[in-house]
Amino acid sequence: MQCGALRTASLALHPAMYPPNEFQASLRDSAGLLTGLISQPREIFEGPGPDRQAVIEGSRDGARVRFVKIYDDLERPTPHYEGMVQAGGDEIAGTWTIPGDWTGTFIMVRQSKAANAVERKVSEEVR
Repeated sequence: MQCGALRTASLALHPAMYPPNEFQASLRDSAGLLTGLISQPREIFEGPGPDRQAVIEGSRDGARVRFVKIYDDLERPTPHYEGMVQAGGDEIAGTWTIPGDWTGTFIMVRQSKAANAVERKVSEEVR
């Protein structure tokens, strides 16, 4: 899997009063070692404030991936993710769990190369 920005939606098996959430992730795969950064809007049940930030640490073995999302706010629980990279490498689908609490499914979808090129161009113009 190549590095790139991924967008994920989480379909949770927690109380139905909470909608699925999304976050932006940038993942890097170095010989099976997964690392990355996440920016995530606050949950509906949290008060207003800046987006949550987190790091990803995990591994890839063939198409199978496992990682944890560690928030900068260390008081938040650490979700564990396990999934499969789909053919073509542009999607990861699987399950997440907060041990002893909630669980659900997720899908991560890589941004299109055209969208990445536009983002790069805009960021270059801003400099």
